[in-house]
Amino acid sequence: MAMLVIVIAAGWYAYSEYNRKPADLSSVYAGAHTNADSLVAMYKKDEQKANELYLGKAIDVTGFIAEIINQQETMVNILLSTSDDMHRVSCMMNVKRAGGIKQYNQGDKITIRGICTGYLLDVELNRCVVVDK
Repeated sequence: MAMLVIVIAAGWYAYSEYNRKPADLSSVYAGAHTNADSLVAMYKKDEQKANELYLGKAIDVTGFIAEIINQQETMVNILLSTSDDMHRVSCMMNVKRAGGIKQYNQGDKITIRGICTGYLLDVELNRCVVVDK
């Protein structure tokens, strides 16, 4: 009987973990606050140090919208401009979290919270939400 309870409990735990959704970042504490220019400059100067500070952490980034791209009806990519035309901050947002983004246009100032996933050509933020200031 005890073995049956253990098997059922383990099965329920595995099922709930498999179906768990990522935390909504709107209620998560941001470990850092910066602007798009500073974030890109830090990654360009010393990627290893920038990774130590930001990689895998929720951060708030303020910047001006360079472009809003709808991707496959499931994701919205908000690109924040910087003084360096080659590098921007790419903020990937689930379309379900992007309802408030329609009030913004190219050139508007915005603060976005996301999990920093590193630096490719742009600094990448995932699971983003718009932060109301």
